[in-house]
Amino acid sequence: MQRWRHWLEWLVLGGLSVLIARLMLLLFAANPEQPFTQIVLWLSQGLVWPLAWLDQTQPTTGVRFERGTFLLIMFGLVGMSIWQLRQARRTNHGME
Repeated sequence: MQRWRHWLEWLVLGGLSVLIARLMLLLFAANPEQPFTQIVLWLSQGLVWPLAWLDQTQPTTGVRFERGTFLLIMFGLVGMSIWQLRQARRTNHGME
């Protein structure tokens, strides 16, 4: 039971890391022709797709602040915080 929790935490943290990297690259107007930028944008494309409608008015080049990406990062951080608090409370009360 513990093993899948660790894998899930690593998966969520990996997704959050990719989203944060995407947000930083777009904020600093990274060159989209660079391989690292292409990889990060490609990896995060599937994660950002459900909230792409929030960023339809954003420019396609230059500095961008994607509200959908920021919202996903905030949801992920709040969700992981709640998850960690529940796990800490569960282990402190002897439920595991």
